[in-house]
Amino acid sequence: MQKDLQEIQLWDESIAVGHRPDQSLSPQDEALFRAFQANLLSLISHELRTPLMGVLNALTLLEENLEKISKKKLKNNQKNKKSTLEFSSPELIHRANENARRLNRSLAMLLELAALESGTFHVRLREVDGLRLVKSKLEANRQTFRDQGLTLRFLQIAEGSNSNLLADPQKFGRAVDLCIQILLGRAQKQSEVEISFSPGLVDFAFSIRPGQESVWDSSWTQGLAGHQSGVTSPGSAFAGTIQSEQAFLTRVEEGLGSEFLLIHEMMRLHQGRFQAKRKGQQVSLALILPELLSQDRLVAVLASRASQISPDQGGLSSVALGLIQIPKQEARTESQMKKFEARVKQGLFRSSDSVYLLPERGFLALVMDDCKSEDAPKLLTRLEKVVGQSLMFGVAHCPADGMDPKLLIEVAAERLMKRR
Repeated sequence: MQKDLQEIQLWDESIAVGHRPDQSLSPQDEALFRAFQANLLSLISHELRTPLMGVLNALTLLEENLEKISKKKLKNNQKNKKSTLEFSSPELIHRANENARRLNRSLAMLLELAALESGTFHVRLREVDGLRLVKSKLEANRQTFRDQGLTLRFLQIAEGSNSNLLADPQKFGRAVDLCIQILLGRAQKQSEVEISFSPGLVDFAFSIRPGQESVWDSSWTQGLAGHQSGVTSPGSAFAGTIQSEQAFLTRVEEGLGSEFLLIHEMMRLHQGRFQAKRKGQQVSLALILPELLSQDRLVAVLASRASQISPDQGGLSSVALGLIQIPKQEARTESQMKKFEARVKQGLFRSSDSVYLLPERGFLALVMDDCKSEDAPKLLTRLEKVVGQSLMFGVAHCPADGMDPKLLIEVAAERLMKRR
């Protein structure tokens, strides 16, 4: 009886999202009900976001045009009386633009949370120039840093080293965006922000506002709890968005409050981790990616691709793996092998194809998305003409040859040996 009262009290203090059946559902019906909730939320978010983007683009153009017109009027009509309006048209449109962007950020996060809840949150791993990606994100937000009086300092540790990361450019880029969003929302005004990049690590160091230490700790703890407990627990992806009325009215931060959870999930899919340290007002956020050996990197890529094979649901139809024997004259040193890799990359016919060097085995791996088993050998034969020499290769196909990445590599290697 006491437990029932506690449950009733809990639901009185919380906001229930959507219809909650009075009777318990079977595991199968419960799964369908959860899928319905996630899909409905995704649908609503998409339907809101599409017209919002049109409004956002129009406001941006209007803001730019009105600024130009206002400057011309000020030059030509210096003697005109000051307008009696409290706000000028450009200022009003600027505010509307900012609010539209804020709504867009919330909708984007809702779509990601819905993907987490429905189990469709995936990554497509490939080699990405991490340094270039981080710099582009910082450049896109440079004006916002200035507007908030933040001095941005960027450090590249181990200059000259390989800046390539094994990552999904969209998801990892989104993790960087969310770190910047966290930073801009919580950093002390007129302070310095230091962002450093090294192979496998992106670090954001800044000072939070005075008196916000407990709020920071609470937000971090909630995101970590949701990540560690799983999306079906009370600390699920939507736990941060469901608050009591009192908590909602007295909150000190805006937004859905799920940035930490999303970054945790993105880094987990990258086989990395998201880490935070705080000492007083000084905070450090770190995106950490593992150092993978060449074959381990290929295994991770193939596992990522295999998990997305679902043609009936709009996913990949198949993945082909081609293993090319690096010619002896090109395999004497690692430097020569990298030059051969660069030549093959230049000869690729599709932007979705990717190349991975396996120097310890003398192979070059070519991963091809949505490539039929009968088409992969044809593509490799065409590649011979681009490279300018005949190639020894073997091909494995997923799902025809199985879903195990390590098995696919060995199947392709065995077929290569048979062609010798």
